[in-house]
Amino acid sequence: MPRKSRHNKDNISNNDEQWQQAWKSPGDMGMQKKQLLLNSINDRIDNRKKHKKQFFFIGLSAAAAILIAIFIKIPGNGSQINTNPWQELASTDSSKKIMLDDGSVVWLAPGSTVKVHTDFQKQRSTVLLKGTAFFSVAKDAQHPFTIDINRQQVTVVGTAFTIRKLDSVDLQLTVKEGKVSLKNTSGNRLLTAGQQVVTTNAITGTVHTIDPVSADWWLKQQVRLQNITLSELLNRIETYYQVKLTHNTVDDKKKVTLTWDLTISLHDNLTVLNTLTGFNIH
Repeated sequence: MPRKSRHNKDNISNNDEQWQQAWKSPGDMGMQKKQLLLNSINDRIDNRKKHKKQFFFIGLSAAAAILIAIFIKIPGNGSQINTNPWQELASTDSSKKIMLDDGSVVWLAPGSTVKVHTDFQKQRSTVLLKGTAFFSVAKDAQHPFTIDINRQQVTVVGTAFTIRKLDSVDLQLTVKEGKVSLKNTSGNRLLTAGQQVVTTNAITGTVHTIDPVSADWWLKQQVRLQNITLSELLNRIETYYQVKLTHNTVDDKKKVTLTWDLTISLHDNLTVLNTLTGFNIH
C-alpha cells in the first residue's frame, strides 16, 4: 500500500485543528472555510468506505480460493473429484466392441449407446440408452452386473444375452447362456438360455423359447441361416438394424435358407430375401 505523503498528513492535521476552532467558536469562521472543511471530511469518510469494500472483496476472494482448492484439482495436490461417474460409449453405422475393466465384453449394434460406470470393477453398472447391445458378462459373485433400461433392470453374475431398447418404456431380452433376472413393475422374472421376452408398458410378457444363437448372430460378418422361419428372421433384422419392416401378406412360418451379409446394406440383403421368397419386404 502506498504511503501517505507528508503534505497529506499536514493537511489532515491542519483540518483537524480548524474543526476544533470551528467547534469552539463557530461564529468566527466564514462559510467558504466551513464548506472546505465539510468537503475534506466527506473525502475521508469515502476513503474509509473504499478501504472497507476492498477488505470485503479480498476476504470474499480468499474464501472462493479455498472452495476452488477443495473441489478442483491443483497440480501436485491430491486427486480430482469426478463429478460425472458415467462414461458414454456409442456405435455409428457399424457394430462396436467394448472391453470392460472386469473382463466383460459389450457389443453395440449400429446406432446404439450405452453408459458405463467409470469405477466398473467396484460398481458393475451400465445403462442402455439407445439401440441393441449384446453382453458377455464375466463371473463375479461379489459384484453383480446390472443394466438399467427404461426404469427396468437386468441383473446377472455371469452370462451372455442381448437387450434391445424398443422405445422409452419397453425392451426385448434374449438370453444366450446362463441366467438373467429382469426386474420391472411386474416383479422379478428369471430367464435362462434359449428364452426371449418382450415387455409391454414395463410389464414382462410371455416368455418364448428361441434359438440361443439369435442373441448374437450379428457379431459375424456373414451368417449362414439354415431353415429359419420368416418370423424369426424378420425379428432378428428389426432388432439389429433398429427398423420396422413393412411387407404385404407373408407366411410367418415359411422357412428359408440364405447367407446374411453384414458387410453390405440392408437393402441389398432384403433384395436377396425377396428373390428367394417372392415377398416384398422393405
